[in-house]
Amino acid sequence: MGERSMKVTARFLAWIFVTSSIFLASCSGNNADEPDDAAPQNTDWEFLGNTPEMQHHAPLSTINTENVDQLGLAWWVEMPAIDGLVGNPLVKDGVIFQGGPSGQIFANDIKTGKLLWSYEDTADFSDTSLSGYWGRRMNRGVALSGGNAIIATGDCRIVAVDQKTGKKVWEATSCNSKEMYAITAAPRVGAGLVFTGNACMDTGMTRGYVDALDDRTGEQRWRFYTVPGDPSKDQDSPLYEMAAKTWGTGWYDKSHGCGSAWDAMTYDPELNLLYIGIGGPSPFNPSERAPDAGDELFTNSIVAVDATTGEYKWHFKQTPNDGWNYDASVGIMVANLPIDGQSRRVVLSVPKNGFAYVLDAKTGAFLSGSAYTDMNWAIDLDAKGRPIPNPDGQYWRRPNESNIVLPSLAGSHGWEALAYDPEANLLYIPVMVMPTRVTPDPTALLGGVLMDFYYGSSGDPEWKARGEIVAWDPLSNQLKWRQQAELPINGGLLHTSGGIVFQGMADGRLTAFDSKSGKVLWSQQTGGAIRAAPSTVMVDGDQYLIVSTGNGAASATGSYFSRYTSTLKSRTPPRLLAFRIGGMKDYPPLAEVEPVGRPSANRQDADLARKGKVIYETYGCVDCHGFHGDAVGGRIPSLVHRPPLNLDYFKSVVQGGIMSKNGGGMPSFEDMSDEEAEALFAYITNEAWDAHEKKGAFSE
Repeated sequence: MGERSMKVTARFLAWIFVTSSIFLASCSGNNADEPDDAAPQNTDWEFLGNTPEMQHHAPLSTINTENVDQLGLAWWVEMPAIDGLVGNPLVKDGVIFQGGPSGQIFANDIKTGKLLWSYEDTADFSDTSLSGYWGRRMNRGVALSGGNAIIATGDCRIVAVDQKTGKKVWEATSCNSKEMYAITAAPRVGAGLVFTGNACMDTGMTRGYVDALDDRTGEQRWRFYTVPGDPSKDQDSPLYEMAAKTWGTGWYDKSHGCGSAWDAMTYDPELNLLYIGIGGPSPFNPSERAPDAGDELFTNSIVAVDATTGEYKWHFKQTPNDGWNYDASVGIMVANLPIDGQSRRVVLSVPKNGFAYVLDAKTGAFLSGSAYTDMNWAIDLDAKGRPIPNPDGQYWRRPNESNIVLPSLAGSHGWEALAYDPEANLLYIPVMVMPTRVTPDPTALLGGVLMDFYYGSSGDPEWKARGEIVAWDPLSNQLKWRQQAELPINGGLLHTSGGIVFQGMADGRLTAFDSKSGKVLWSQQTGGAIRAAPSTVMVDGDQYLIVSTGNGAASATGSYFSRYTSTLKSRTPPRLLAFRIGGMKDYPPLAEVEPVGRPSANRQDADLARKGKVIYETYGCVDCHGFHGDAVGGRIPSLVHRPPLNLDYFKSVVQGGIMSKNGGGMPSFEDMSDEEAEALFAYITNEAWDAHEKKGAFSE
């Protein structure tokens, strides 16, 4: 126990206190605060967010506001991966677990960083949809349950490996990757089950759902569909008959959903409920969907189901008539709040739309909510929690104009972790302020609109992009403090009982904020961009802070918004870093910026290149290679650094699929015409020339 010398009675009382604390911690699944008169016990970070409630809070205070300036690097290692890892590192029994694209799992020793084992799925996925290809290149983490480390492979499979050896235990297929399905999120776990949703790349081509699998065998226990099926056929149950009536006349001719549960799901061990955040309908543009549509259930909603059976319990609609991709599949947390003199179990939901909500966890009743950032799509929430629309944000009513939308179609908050202080009842939110110019275009693959997400960096003084972290009081619906960052998309959050909120930044800094005031207490350049929320545990008397850094390529938005998620210097190889008080290790270096070379092909016709820009977005090239072809690296190359050599070679790749062997490279677009391929080649080539000459979008 490590007790100090004292009288027998005092020793006995201390022993009783520490033993009781350990027992209570093991029962609750939380890390216990260390008692003053005993050495701190080793702790785990076994779940995303530390506990099933996803609070990203650690009741540890060895690192605190008084000594955080003494925080230093204990060790760092370069990970055997290509893409920068973005999942919250999990820790159990002294081992750090991380997930990566293509079903990679890494296990590292927490005291040294030594790689203990790794696993990578090597299945052939050449016979898959564009969504499956895309999904294989993304991953937001791993889960631990039933003695297994569990990960999604991207192409609709879930794989479990033994936590101690890394050997495969089971594999399950949750969706059909030949259709427009993929799985990129970390699985969620609870009640002996593994919960997984899926994504459809916002195409509206498939029907979303959530599966529950046995954590020891992978056997399916239940499935919950997030939207109704084909209305020309019998629905699965009266629930979906009701839901189908909210989609309007002829809706199935325009969209099959998707209503993807692509990320946020939170298990409530107290109520045995699973809260599911559901994506929006597609196309994004409401004028492309049924004109008499209602709530289009259960898109843009939080849905609660019985975790054991999948039985529907309640839902809460957040963004009716969604035209902005403001889905609810991000930011779901469970907490207990003192309301009307009693402790009340609540769901704290921070979707993409700029509002934060407090819902009754048992019934879904709206308790309160408010905006925490600037917006022009809604004025406020009404008494029922429904948004009051602002016509300024309804771009589809001005189809011949370009419109500025805020929050952007990426939202004001993404999948990056929220954090919570259960003592002060404060919710901490990482915020993205990205004014976006939206132009309706029915040929666009994503939602029937073309988007300029970088408009906030165009010089318009009225619309400026930035990042923020805010502290929001769910009892008063008031902001307590706000801090700004230069780049909009930064890492997830961690709160500790030491009075600190930690956040990693796009430029590579790890920052400690005073949780009461927002004051910056400490900041250190780590040598790589940070998207994952940090984790923290006690190890042999030291509190370790675990941080993942790199180019962020394992996140879809890493390359999609490359100028906002990283800098040229912070696009480094994937690394894992551990901090502790008094750490003395030298920090890893930032990247050496590679100049953009002269393209092999000559500049192309400007009019042809303008047509190619539309094709670039219409065919979804932007989803992997990012805007302007400026991907951050990893498995997917930057097209400005590696442009096509010539038109014939370009056609052999894009139309002929010569790099798609076993699904390992660029998929084939056999339906692309020669005229489209030539225009696309012209656009990519000219963007590479602009980058080389520092013109256009690449001007300094």
